[in-house]
Amino acid sequence: MTIVLHNHDLLADAYAIRLFLALAGIPHDTRTVAILPGDGADTPAYRALAPAGTVPTLVDGDVVLTRPVAMLVHLAERRAPAGWLPAEPAARAAVFDWLAFAAGDLRALEDARLRAMFGRPSELADPLAAARAAFRVLEGHLVRRTLDGFATVAGDRPTIADVALFPAVALAADAGLGMEEFPRLAIWARGIHALPGFVTMPGVREVV
Repeated sequence: MTIVLHNHDLLADAYAIRLFLALAGIPHDTRTVAILPGDGADTPAYRALAPAGTVPTLVDGDVVLTRPVAMLVHLAERRAPAGWLPAEPAARAAVFDWLAFAAGDLRALEDARLRAMFGRPSELADPLAAARAAFRVLEGHLVRRTLDGFATVAGDRPTIADVALFPAVALAADAGLGMEEFPRLAIWARGIHALPGFVTMPGVREVV
């Protein structure tokens, strides 16, 4: 049965799923969902799939997922070639740790981005400052990983953790956050950009 991704092209969460589907070579259909109030995400038909009206939503047979981290884990375990979610316990735990970071601390970047682009309010007093702090954490981690001989955030090859983290870094300029103070992050992002099957979205720079 074909996977269906209910998508909006300008949302970072949706981009993470599109990117992984492309990198892993997973066949799928994409359906665009409007995110304006009263349309698309607010319709009864869409709410039947995603009760909170969140975008993206992934439908894989009887499995319906509305959270990007859950989508990445499901796809890595059930649909993707081996390696995107390591079997080795320590590497696997590290992947889940960075997935949580992507869904938590790094969410500030998307808040700052949507506020800058569309005036969308944020629950954070200063999402740009919070995003910068999260970027510093990731920069420091990648510096340490480089010193240990690794080019990715966890394990010895790209994983779904890298995919989950990439959109925030690639779209940082939309929020007004430059990469000059995060040189290792920029190198890591270029490595993701160079992976076979990579797809882009509006706003992704070559710095990326």
